[in-house]
Amino acid sequence: MSTNTFFRTTKAHTFTVRKFFKLVASDIEAQLREWDPSYCVEVETWRTYSLSIRRNEEEEFRVTLSKGEAELLQHMHPYALDEKLWAMLEKKGLEVQDISEYMYAILNYDVMRRDRLKLAR
Repeated sequence: MSTNTFFRTTKAHTFTVRKFFKLVASDIEAQLREWDPSYCVEVETWRTYSLSIRRNEEEEFRVTLSKGEAELLQHMHPYALDEKLWAMLEKKGLEVQDISEYMYAILNYDVMRRDRLKLAR
């Protein structure tokens, strides 16, 4: 799965927390379905911000953040919320199957940003 850092940065700065959380959940779902089309993702953005992932009705992973946590992560950097959710999902037992461009951006955002700053000088 590919990603566009410029558009993600713009969305992180302009979207509401609820809308941004849903965008991140959509990106996570797209990545999961690239690995296996049987993944199903449900999002709840009412009192808490929850992400539930099911696969073949056998495995279920559920992670939850407060609205404040989601908002803080949204404004840290454009992939901080993704990074946190993936880390929580991995702790629950979800296995990352490969490193796509999207996953690389999540894991290496700070390195990519430093490299861009060096090029701009």
